[in-house]
Amino acid sequence: MIGLIVIVPMALFLGWILKNSVTLYLGRAWPSGWVSLFWLSAALGLGMGIWFCGYAEWEAMQFRRLPIPIARFNPATGTWHEMEMSSVMRNMVLTLDFFAGLALAIVPITVSMRFAEFMDESRRLAAEKTAQSKPSPADAP
Repeated sequence: MIGLIVIVPMALFLGWILKNSVTLYLGRAWPSGWVSLFWLSAALGLGMGIWFCGYAEWEAMQFRRLPIPIARFNPATGTWHEMEMSSVMRNMVLTLDFFAGLALAIVPITVSMRFAEFMDESRRLAAEKTAQSKPSPADAP
């Protein structure tokens, strides 16, 4: 039960990141460079997600699978000991680990896209302000 205290907030946060990424991507006609970067980061995220939930082992930190570990390394014996959790909890942890890898790869491109969108909007507002403040020659008396 204590694992749900960690799993549920992390799942909600990762879901929020991925939802915002997809919404940002679909909300605008991006140039082809942004589109290819988004899909490249999504492919990298799929690879990281598979690695996080299937192959990641950190002997230095003594954990297997991150961000939520499922086994602990015993340096005295040199063996991995599975943590005690139900099969439902283990499946939730592995699913969360997969989506954490996906989100970790997509976050940088999403932040960059959000920044580009902000800069475009700032330029548009500055251009409107400049256009309104300069009267046209036809308006002169």
